[in-house]
Amino acid sequence: MSQDVTILDVARAARLSKSTVSRVLSGNSYGVSSDAVERVEEAVRRLGYVRNTLASSMRTNRSKTILLIIPDITNSFWAEVARGVQDRFDSEGYSVVMANSDWEADRERRYIQLARMNRVDAVLINAPDIDMSELSGVRCPVVLLGERKGRGGFPVVGTDTFGAVTEALEYLYRLGHRDIALVHHDRPDSEGYGSSRLKAFRAFLNGKGLEDREDRIFTVPLVRESGAEIARTLSTMDKRPSAMIAGNDLVAVGFLQEARRNGISVPRDISVIGIDDIPSATMISPALTTIGKPKLEIGRMAAEIVLKMLAGVQVDPVTLLPAQLIIRETTRQREA
Repeated sequence: MSQDVTILDVARAARLSKSTVSRVLSGNSYGVSSDAVERVEEAVRRLGYVRNTLASSMRTNRSKTILLIIPDITNSFWAEVARGVQDRFDSEGYSVVMANSDWEADRERRYIQLARMNRVDAVLINAPDIDMSELSGVRCPVVLLGERKGRGGFPVVGTDTFGAVTEALEYLYRLGHRDIALVHHDRPDSEGYGSSRLKAFRAFLNGKGLEDREDRIFTVPLVRESGAEIARTLSTMDKRPSAMIAGNDLVAVGFLQEARRNGISVPRDISVIGIDDIPSATMISPALTTIGKPKLEIGRMAAEIVLKMLAGVQVDPVTLLPAQLIIRETTRQREA
């Protein structure tokens, strides 16, 4: 009779370990081959195994909780990503716990420790500062937020920043700009956060035969004060760049506010393009030309990938959503 059939009987019939069968039956079959899953299902049908769901949930300790680790809760970009994550998981009965790392690797490590202790069912993280090997001890699905390559085999969800920055540079070039500055993040990982901006910038300069000048590259934290500091620096230059791509909208807004105080007119003296399209991009005057990213969709897609992983479905290693250049008031034709 079915009540006499144990999980050990199913494991023997499927020719698999008891732990593998348990993972499949608990719905946590990520990493288990489709052949093994089919063998478990066939053994269950043949033997008439009936799972004790209450006892199983007590043993597996599934929390129906997702850990979302973001770097800056004050940046509305991440707030919108978090909203997308929560909306998708909420529809499936999961709760989302959000942690703010404030760009600090030690904080990221402390939060990841929660996952190692089996307190959550999955982790979504933007982690520019820690080595991906530090995530290897996490025994639940992990999805990285933000464009990444070669990041420990973990699935990635982000935007095509390289393509978007290239499009923005081409737009500035059509406006007559040849002396362009770039702001990108001060992260040491050459394959990590901000590197797509720099790679796109240097590829563009090389393709157009333009000079690659170190004094046109600002490597800074992507916060408002960095933009203000860059404005103060440019105000002291005899020859300023005629255009600039900021690392994100926070930097661009900080630049616009401080530029006005230092006698720099945007876009008359310098054209500026941000990245992200946060709400303040349209509230500031002049309204910011920017690269818009699908923030809600990034969150929803990341959550969808986690749900597939929890169900044992194979997912694409990299999912990059398109970004869009949004032309407003901070760019103009360069005067001869």
